[in-house]
Amino acid sequence: MIKDLIIYNPMYVTFFWAIVLLLTRKENNPAKFFLGIFMSVAFLVYLSHAVFFQQDLSTYQVFDPIYVFSSLAVYPLYYWYIKLLTVETFYKRINLWYLLPAAVFSIATLVVYQFMSDEEKTIYIREFLLERSGFTPESTSIKIQKLIFYSSRAVFVVQVVLFLLFGRKLVMRYNQRVANFYSNLESKTIIWVKYLLYSFVATSIMSIVAILIGRHFFTESLVLLLIPSLIFSTLLFIIGLLGYMQNHTVVDLVKDEGTHPQVDQKKINAVHLQNKLLELFEKEKAYRKPELKITEVSQLLGTNRSYVSVLINNEFSCSFNEFVNKYRIEEAKRMMQEVATDNFSLNYIAESVGFGSIGTFIRVFKDMEGTTPGRYREANNNSKK
Repeated sequence: MIKDLIIYNPMYVTFFWAIVLLLTRKENNPAKFFLGIFMSVAFLVYLSHAVFFQQDLSTYQVFDPIYVFSSLAVYPLYYWYIKLLTVETFYKRINLWYLLPAAVFSIATLVVYQFMSDEEKTIYIREFLLERSGFTPESTSIKIQKLIFYSSRAVFVVQVVLFLLFGRKLVMRYNQRVANFYSNLESKTIIWVKYLLYSFVATSIMSIVAILIGRHFFTESLVLLLIPSLIFSTLLFIIGLLGYMQNHTVVDLVKDEGTHPQVDQKKINAVHLQNKLLELFEKEKAYRKPELKITEVSQLLGTNRSYVSVLINNEFSCSFNEFVNKYRIEEAKRMMQEVATDNFSLNYIAESVGFGSIGTFIRVFKDMEGTTPGRYREANNNSKK
């Protein structure tokens, strides 16, 4: 009973999120719907694991090609999901090429099984996949099947490295793009995808080790079986939860970027533009608007948003978000230094200077000042005495 629960736990998690996410209307959030497809394929991986650990050899002959396909498809699908979060506003069929290795190795595994006798299938599954006993002698069919197996795992390792690098780069570029457009990044950045990608790699290393030493190593101990089960279940649940909660994607960014028309950059004087920008923030205090966007700033300045972004990046060495938050933090500090504001709550101060929430205010203040606003105010009050 306990062993069954341990084995089936990752399968339950992926099945749950597959249903929940696939019920999402894909025209509203294609990334969220596609994460449901990823969870469906991950479900097949853990269903295959469950069949394997039950040691039903006849059933596993059917699931082995399914396992080969699904295990080689999860990383490409997760990368495709990241692309839908960060750069692609719709499904592109060209991404199906990412699944080519999965399809090739799965079909090859299935075909070789057709040429193997029942005895060869039993020997291959029991003595190679399950026990790693180094059986002899080996028939040609078994040797070919082993070669396909090892080759597929080598491809899996390459996928882990490549999609980690490519996925990380996409996330970083997207977050920079968001920071150069919005003053309020709450619920808009997708840092969690990058960190989960790292976690995914760590768990994949565990999978590779398990494959190389033989899964029988885990079947002999409930504790050893419990550890990867809990790690995979927890990681997949977090991916599903955060993916379900991530409503802002590149679709929304592209829509917001097209809000205002662009202006010819050649007609803009850089020095004049910089002076107007500083006046807009220092005198008119444009930063007090919580959801201020760079398109709104560029419209007030009568220029191109890309030009404003380049100006801020080059002249002030920061993103639009950081530029706005510097003004917000400086005004918050001034407010906390004044005796007349001693009774003002931090929440009121946060809203007054333009922050969308007290949580964001505290986080940004600590990042910039090295302390929390509460401690800053306390230290300032002590100095007045």
